[in-house]
Amino acid sequence: MGLYDAIVVGAGPAGLAFASFFSGKTLLIEKHKKPWKRIACAEWVPPSLDIEPVQSIKGMVTVYPGGEKRVPFRGFIVDREKWQRELLDGLSCEVHLGEKVIEVKENEVVTDRGTYRGEWIIGTDGPLSTVRKEAGLPPHPLLPAVNVRVPIKKPLENTWVIFSSEIPGGYGWCFPKGEFANVGAGAYPPLYPALKFTLDFFLKKGFIKEKIIETAGGFIPLGGVKEVVKGKIILCGDAGGFTDPLTGAGIQYAWETGKLAAEFAEGKICREGFEKEINAYRRFLERRKEKRKIMEEGWENLK
Repeated sequence: MGLYDAIVVGAGPAGLAFASFFSGKTLLIEKHKKPWKRIACAEWVPPSLDIEPVQSIKGMVTVYPGGEKRVPFRGFIVDREKWQRELLDGLSCEVHLGEKVIEVKENEVVTDRGTYRGEWIIGTDGPLSTVRKEAGLPPHPLLPAVNVRVPIKKPLENTWVIFSSEIPGGYGWCFPKGEFANVGAGAYPPLYPALKFTLDFFLKKGFIKEKIIETAGGFIPLGGVKEVVKGKIILCGDAGGFTDPLTGAGIQYAWETGKLAAEFAEGKICREGFEKEINAYRRFLERRKEKRKIMEEGWENLK
């Protein structure tokens, strides 16, 4: 039985952040052999994150029934696969890929390969978090999502988001990435009619080509931040609901909360300071959730 200062479950941005900033003896466990592959993500990040960009973004165009609205939305599109692989390769901690967590207790993790003990258990295993379930922390309502990578017909400098009754409960998107674009939809089932509507919209705009290079699916947490700490178990990123309920953006919050959890577990910030930071995220995402409710109540409120 291995003994660690922290056991991190999930090698996405939140788990990689924790493992990068925590100096204690750490074990990172990830169920996928290649966790950087087939990720349903638009890959947008704000300028505050120090990640090598593929493309700069100037603004966002929001499309809703009856009109479009353009706003400044500066940021970058990144190569998330490359970024995650480089972070993983640069870690000094112990990493187990292709290992599935079966059971989690306050100081113990049981997998399909063995049992490990750790002072801290960090749940960074996404919207369907096993750590969250095992800890008995509250679940989040989830929105199914699918993302495809397609070639573009012409250079694009804005991201596009579509709200429509054809995409029930969610939205469609187009985020340019060099010679390609991430196009997708998050919607209540059935999901693929919403994706088809989104693809057809951007095809008619003349933005993209019909060829689909890659497809990935996933879930977007919509409920905001609930309880994320139980004893010495901490949830970060999507596992803790740190996802924008309106746009689905989550890379920034995953990285920041993973780093915050590392600082707390290492004693660099006190519990009161940690809770203050978590509450700030909770309030911000709650406001975003209220905007989402307005969106769902009627399109007139968006104009």
